[in-house]
Amino acid sequence: MRIGVFSILVIVLLNIASCGRWHKVDAVIAMADSIDQNHHVIYDDTVALRNVIHTLNNPLGRTFKRSTLGKAFYYMGRNLEDDYSQVTRAAECYVAADWLKIDDPIYRGRVNSCMGRICGNYNKDSLSLLFYERALEHFALCDDTIYYARGLLNVGKLLGALHQFEEADSILRLAAKYDFTDAYRYSVNDAFAHHFYRLKTSTSIDSIIYYLQQTPIEDSWRACTLASAFYETGQMDSAVFYAQKVIQEYNGVPGNNVGAYYILHKYAILNNDIIVADSIAALRMDEKRKAEVKKVDSLDGIQVFEEYLAYYEIYRWRVLLYCLAGLLAISVVVVLLWYWQRAKKEVHAQAEAVQQAEMEYHQTLEEQRHQRMEALMQHVKHFHARYPKPNKEWSNYEKMRTELNQSLLCLLDKLAERKLSEKEIRLCIYCLLYHDVSTKVLAEYMIYSAVGIRTFKQRTAQKLGTTAANLYDFLVGLAVSD
Repeated sequence: MRIGVFSILVIVLLNIASCGRWHKVDAVIAMADSIDQNHHVIYDDTVALRNVIHTLNNPLGRTFKRSTLGKAFYYMGRNLEDDYSQVTRAAECYVAADWLKIDDPIYRGRVNSCMGRICGNYNKDSLSLLFYERALEHFALCDDTIYYARGLLNVGKLLGALHQFEEADSILRLAAKYDFTDAYRYSVNDAFAHHFYRLKTSTSIDSIIYYLQQTPIEDSWRACTLASAFYETGQMDSAVFYAQKVIQEYNGVPGNNVGAYYILHKYAILNNDIIVADSIAALRMDEKRKAEVKKVDSLDGIQVFEEYLAYYEIYRWRVLLYCLAGLLAISVVVVLLWYWQRAKKEVHAQAEAVQQAEMEYHQTLEEQRHQRMEALMQHVKHFHARYPKPNKEWSNYEKMRTELNQSLLCLLDKLAERKLSEKEIRLCIYCLLYHDVSTKVLAEYMIYSAVGIRTFKQRTAQKLGTTAANLYDFLVGLAVSD
């Protein structure tokens, strides 16, 4: 019994010590997310990412920092694949990230897209399609439509690779309906070029050239595909031009270099330049060997994926057991305290944010009301100075409305909405513009008897829900209201 209590205390102390380290790893992943989302660049500090994985890759971290750990594996995988060409290790990171089920569906979709891409590089099209379809399901759950649209392009290309051409055409046309940026439209063109490359109909080559010529040739795949298309149509000069671009401007993708060297080799033979042809043939063989080496590493990565899918159910139960063991090992009191403190901070922060927002909102309203009040008073003074007495033309309501309504902040329309007659509206406008005149003078303006004007004014004020004494203040408030 004493040993059991001692073990629990040790675990509790370790958990408390971990909290400090967790703040640091949260900061690393927050920075990685910020760089990724704002600048579209993958965070490349692999030392920091390795520290995050080392800190969180344990039962506690996998239980309480699942998404943070999953993102660390994802970013590490991208670095290993993109910068170090370590496809197998990258595949292991992607598997770990997918297994942890990151909360954000965008990241879960991106992880599956990476796995699909690796499988596609080794022509494991069925496996690649499985991962791309999983990615598309995740992207459908998020608000970012461009991820979903690009997911459609990936699925469409894989369906074409598997010769499911009708389904591929349908998916690609659905993706083409989205219109985001030039870069996305170029990706659509690439996808259709892929599609027609696989379709191999009598018009496929012309279609490939059509789509790629609408796209800037800025990478080796586009240049190589366009070179091959021109070669197939016998346009040797154009084929050589783009093949040279592959080698000279976009050198680095062995598979595309092989195709470019093939065209340059044929061109050299066509020109009877045997020395150059032999030199190009040797370079082509070097690129073939590089491509095979890369494929071997990709094949090991694919084996990681196949094993992951084969034992997925076993892994899932194992994760569940780990979670249960972790929950049993943690003191209920410490968990509740930790949760209460975090919830209290969040509630406090939310309350302050709401209060601040309300204050800013009311301040903005007050400033706007003050500005409208100043504008109204300026217009009232202007008309009072211009017309010490009401303009005779104001006896025509439409002329009065045309001249005064906009300047008085649409007050005439607002009064009309309250079912006042034209005569009642005219009285209100005179009460606003000639606030200081006596009842007798106001009666003259309205061509009314002195006794009758009081009754008329009182009745009009009641109709507006106020009194004759407060009519001026009511009209000012109504004018400056939204």
